[in-house]
Amino acid sequence: MDKFEIVPYEIQHGNDMIEFGLNDKLMDHDATFKENRIDNAIPGLSFTLLHNSLAVCSGGIYPLWDGVAEGWVISSKRIYKNKIKSARLIRHRTDILCAANKIWRLQTAVKANFKTGIRFAEFLGFKNEGVMQAYGPDKSDYLRMARIYL
Repeated sequence: MDKFEIVPYEIQHGNDMIEFGLNDKLMDHDATFKENRIDNAIPGLSFTLLHNSLAVCSGGIYPLWDGVAEGWVISSKRIYKNKIKSARLIRHRTDILCAANKIWRLQTAVKANFKTGIRFAEFLGFKNEGVMQAYGPDKSDYLRMARIYL
């Protein structure tokens, strides 16, 4: 029987997902940057979804100032076995984090050519606010996407 659980994020979860393979080749370059990796292990503000004790994806928020936070998600190829369930669990956990921390604006950056990532962000309720040129560590363009909780 499949067992899903959400646990506090640990950096090893990110390492395991990178070693197994991220959900898209576009993310491989970003994962090589150890010091500025997208995953931010802030206790109480980050989580990992495990499927049968294996890290599927992790996410979280980090506050920028009162009411505003940056959101992040890192996913392994394991997410493809349970895309809908995983996406719903991520959305639910993110909503809980934002409500508990009085976040009214959650923003994130998605590679402009990462169609799967854009669709995922839209599923989570994010709207595209525009292109951030040469934003990525490889000077690639990203989209600024935000979800407003009012």
